[in-house]
Amino acid sequence: MSDAPILAEVGNSTLYLDELENGGLLTNASNSYDSTHIKNVYVQKWIRDQLILIDADKTLAGDIDIDMLVQDYRESLLLYNYENAMVRDRLDTVITTQQIEQYYKENGDAFKLSESLIRCKIVVLNGRTPKLDIFNTNWKSSNIKSVNIYLAANSPVMAMMDEYKWYSTDEILSFLPEKIKEKNLRSSKILQEAKDGNEYFVDILQYLDKSEVPPLAYVTSNIKKIILHQRKSKLIVKLKEDLYQREINSTKVRIY
Repeated sequence: MSDAPILAEVGNSTLYLDELENGGLLTNASNSYDSTHIKNVYVQKWIRDQLILIDADKTLAGDIDIDMLVQDYRESLLLYNYENAMVRDRLDTVITTQQIEQYYKENGDAFKLSESLIRCKIVVLNGRTPKLDIFNTNWKSSNIKSVNIYLAANSPVMAMMDEYKWYSTDEILSFLPEKIKEKNLRSSKILQEAKDGNEYFVDILQYLDKSEVPPLAYVTSNIKKIILHQRKSKLIVKLKEDLYQREINSTKVRIY
């Protein structure tokens, strides 16, 4: 029981002033008015909560075993944190390229796409940028050296030049001119369209339709997570079995 002043009582529950003080609720009060206002708001909320708890206890008393639920929850928390602690110290988190490739080879069909993907390069230039015709010629002929020199000299609005990165087709279409549709991405190689005073240059490197198996690079991150999850599950099973075998004949265990 606290020696602090009592703020409110509901049934057998008591709210003391130090509950607010220890919780830091009055720390930001700049004056006595603020302090009183904060206390009043908290007291009213506390009273409402206690009344609901009393009514819930009366209404549900015969329907649920609170003590059992609390015990189950406590055990679940202990097991969860124990397993995480054991795994953190023992789990092998190193995943080699060979292991990723092997998993992909054996389970590639499980990663079939739910949306189409595209690998492409995109450059957006202001329509007033000088010598756009020269850039366009170099772009169409895949003269990367000349393209890069041009971009270095004429700041582009956007330049996506990573030819190994995969994108969702919807993501790409979301900012391209409306004249460019998915069918264009599927069937075309080089595209150029204007939008809002800018020129969009698109070089389609590869298109993958829905239900196709995605490239390894696109699913590498997911494969790593899956491999780690499998290792974690196996490790937990092993730790539990090792503990069982070690303690089954000890004085801690009594079977009747």
